[in-house]
Amino acid sequence: MSAVVSPTRRALFRGAGLLGAAGLAAACGAGGGSVVESGRRTVDHLRGSTAVPDDPRRIVAVGFSDQDPVLALGGRLVGVTDWYGDYEFATWPWAQAQLGDQRPAVLNKGKFTGTPDYRYEEIAALRPDLILGLYTEMNPDQYERLSRIAPTVGPPPGYKEFTAPWDAATRLAGDALGRREAAERAITAVNERLSAARAAHPEFAGRTAVVVERFEPGATFVRSPGDPRSRLLSALGFTVAEVAGNDSGGNDGVSLPDENMSRLDQDVLVWNIGSTPAVRTEIEGLPIYRTVPAVRAGRSVFIDDPVVSGAWTWGTVLSIPTVVDALASSIARVMTR
Repeated sequence: MSAVVSPTRRALFRGAGLLGAAGLAAACGAGGGSVVESGRRTVDHLRGSTAVPDDPRRIVAVGFSDQDPVLALGGRLVGVTDWYGDYEFATWPWAQAQLGDQRPAVLNKGKFTGTPDYRYEEIAALRPDLILGLYTEMNPDQYERLSRIAPTVGPPPGYKEFTAPWDAATRLAGDALGRREAAERAITAVNERLSAARAAHPEFAGRTAVVVERFEPGATFVRSPGDPRSRLLSALGFTVAEVAGNDSGGNDGVSLPDENMSRLDQDVLVWNIGSTPAVRTEIEGLPIYRTVPAVRAGRSVFIDDPVVSGAWTWGTVLSIPTVVDALASSIARVMTR
């Protein structure tokens, strides 16, 4: 199965009687970790501090990739949010084993636009005891409304929305679920995979790279160094270039008009096009693309396999092991040119 809804630039980048039943979390603090108090834990996140149950059993994941860290830690989902990809229960192949017999409701199925659309009544009807929103946007009003339904944990503190690294998201999920030790073990296992891949490719060290995508004619979306896709290249040893202001304001990237494509001249260009593989023909047909020195040297890589590209896009504790070897091998093939 393949992706049927093309992510926008943001993503490849997200019964009414219960409203008000669960405690509203206090919007304060910005540290990490959790504090145990009287059978409940207080978890700090971007939107404040939330008292969560010791062992949540009815979790609604409102972040676009949040089901992955929940499933990695053995959590129980009653609701997930659809991002893209035509997979049952909005769960990609790398997480199906962990999903097991769970059958979570899928919120916003097929309606991804790049902007969260919280269906509060639908969420409330699922009777969650925890709402998790790690990889999403959540303004104060949205956070308050969700918190009236159930204790709500927002994105990791210290990062702009959509830019927190996978390990920070995994740790926060561990704190929210009361499974921090399991989170640390999972993080260690992934880091060992990354270290092995980096050691196998010493040619990556110190070389510059940039992650690029194509969502509309006339412009290329350049991922920022802080975007999860770029962070994976950094973990492999690359220096992810700051191109055309793609680090501006801590956002996940910027749109670069085709007339400025020459700014993409790095040691390697890595195109993430698995949701729309046919766009490669459009890119390679651009006269200005063919003038970029890295392209002329043959150091432009297209990641067009839907699952590999999807795993890279998700950039989670479960998806990274799926993509790291394939990504490293694809890039290594052009680095000698």
